[in-house]
Amino acid sequence: MIRLIAFDMDGTVLNDEKKILKETKEALEQAARAGIEIVPATGRPFCGISDEIYHLEGVRYVLTTNGAGIYERDSKTCLYEDAIPLSVYLPMLLEVGQYDVMADTFIKGGALMTEKKRELLPKMRLSKEIRDYILSSRQVVESQVDYLRERGEDVEKLTINFAYDEDGQRIDYDSVWEVLKKYPDVNAVSGGMKNIEVTKKGVSKASGLLYLGKKLGISKEEMMVFGDSGNDLDMIKMAGIGVAMANAEPEVLKAADFVTRSNNENGVGGFLASADY
Repeated sequence: MIRLIAFDMDGTVLNDEKKILKETKEALEQAARAGIEIVPATGRPFCGISDEIYHLEGVRYVLTTNGAGIYERDSKTCLYEDAIPLSVYLPMLLEVGQYDVMADTFIKGGALMTEKKRELLPKMRLSKEIRDYILSSRQVVESQVDYLRERGEDVEKLTINFAYDEDGQRIDYDSVWEVLKKYPDVNAVSGGMKNIEVTKKGVSKASGLLYLGKKLGISKEEMMVFGDSGNDLDMIKMAGIGVAMANAEPEVLKAADFVTRSNNENGVGGFLASADY
């Protein structure tokens, strides 16, 4: 018996225009009315949750930053945080920041962007919707390192977005991966926007859902999850039922128990409508 349904946002319940289809919305809200917890599980910070997802009927908790922060939706209270220690984060950020990439810090439900890195946005292969999301969710600072040193708080996640060269290759992508390999206390995965997402070692959407499940008295066998990218892989493997979207990355498709239609074809809603849960 399924008692919790968790779903990624970008590439999963949101279509390519960053909208939730009516049929998907109705299927999730019907599950909530049946007493099932419905939980957005995203790599985004709390401040970046899509309005359409934020206002879904029946949502009580939102898993953000790949499991590093869980928030009560209505009170906007952080229920759980498992952050990267600042002593680990700052040297890593300094190294990554030397490359021609946009390295943004997610902290306490918010997000930071370095002022001089904004010029990279036109060189990134991002949809207008994603560019708008990035610009609307970031606090722009001159130096993230200086700002974080002064603030003195640990960090939920680092998101690294890449510009592209004339051959369509991500600039400095391999070099950044080599830097991250030097930091054994973090966990780096591919995200839904061809980026790299970094959390504390051991932190993932799976670890966040296991915490929430323990709080609610729900086992992993009673969870159904939907996802499409590398940051969904751990929860796909962990849950009683792991469902990959047709547009998912190959490793996610291989790990899933089921594959449903794409995010543009009501994949989540269609699966829920036909599932016996």
